[in-house]
Amino acid sequence: MNKPDKNDILVYAGIALAFCVVLQAWGPMASFVGIVLTAIVPLLLGSGIAYVVAIPTKFLERHFFPNSTSGIIEGMRKPVCLVVTVIMLVMGGFLSVYILVPGFVDTIVMVQKNGQSFVEGVIQLPIMEPVRDTIHDFIQGDLVNGFANMDIKGMIKTVFGGTVGSITTQVFTVVSSVMTAFFGMLFSFILLTDTTEVGYQIMNLFYEYLGPKRTERIALVLGVADSSFHNFIVRQCVEALILGSVATIVLFLAGFPYALGVGVLMGLAALVPIVGYPVGLILGAFMVAINNVWCALLYVLCVAVAQMLEATFVLPHVGDPRTVLPPVWVTVGVTIGGGVGGFLGMLMAIPIASTIRQLVVIDMKRRKANRQAKHLAQ
Repeated sequence: MNKPDKNDILVYAGIALAFCVVLQAWGPMASFVGIVLTAIVPLLLGSGIAYVVAIPTKFLERHFFPNSTSGIIEGMRKPVCLVVTVIMLVMGGFLSVYILVPGFVDTIVMVQKNGQSFVEGVIQLPIMEPVRDTIHDFIQGDLVNGFANMDIKGMIKTVFGGTVGSITTQVFTVVSSVMTAFFGMLFSFILLTDTTEVGYQIMNLFYEYLGPKRTERIALVLGVADSSFHNFIVRQCVEALILGSVATIVLFLAGFPYALGVGVLMGLAALVPIVGYPVGLILGAFMVAINNVWCALLYVLCVAVAQMLEATFVLPHVGDPRTVLPPVWVTVGVTIGGGVGGFLGMLMAIPIASTIRQLVVIDMKRRKANRQAKHLAQ
């Protein structure tokens, strides 16, 4: 039996000592970690924005005179593509503010006005007779009384505080959020326009202080994570664009007056993996059925067919197929992510699960290759 190495003993002892220190000073350390996280929120926000913006920018770079060897073209490629991406995002923002959001609001107002009469008409159907009285009592009693007895003043006092101190707190919160967003945008701009290869410098730093083996492992993990997140963002955006466009076009051609609002709802819902598509389909169908039941059936049929065709013929050709998770992994990841981190956890669960799965597969292949090499050596 091999004796444990002296360095290994020191490492394990240091880990045990650090664990004991953390347990003894958990309160102050948790406060310190909270302060540090609050301080680096703008950096994290800026990094996230830069990562997302870099995806379409790199796509444009690959198609901006790709075969040109001119030094002028090489120097113009990144800034021109970045400017085009920013212009597209700004135009998308204006489109959302002046067209998409008002259309969605009009749809919600329509549901608010006609929703109750539609539900009351539905419960008059013969098939609803066993539960008709229960639903009717809920609509006329609990639901209406709940809105009627809502303590608006109490809610306002809870939200705004009712004191100068609370108002001051609200003002500081708003100012803090604005400053965080500003510095996040500034940091993302610095990252996107940086020409000193920050990532390369960080990897050199790891190489010098952690050694080549640990640096290779870190690079492998970061590379796999980048591939997983990149492909996940692209796939969800493609799916949202396809389903939202199909919903809008079908309802517009059918003469539905709120086609844009339902299409926006379907597109936004499709951004959420697994649960987003059925939720968007059901809510959209309800909104359309309030005005026209046959139009709602057409909507459901066309969007469902579009989703099947897109999942069969489009998504398999988008991104790296190695990042695609089996349905079981997706379901488990979304369930755990939603339970831990809510909506954001659901979004982050799929790429994180894909990263873990790929790393496990790579490690299993490495271990298998090592065993085969040892067997041949013997």
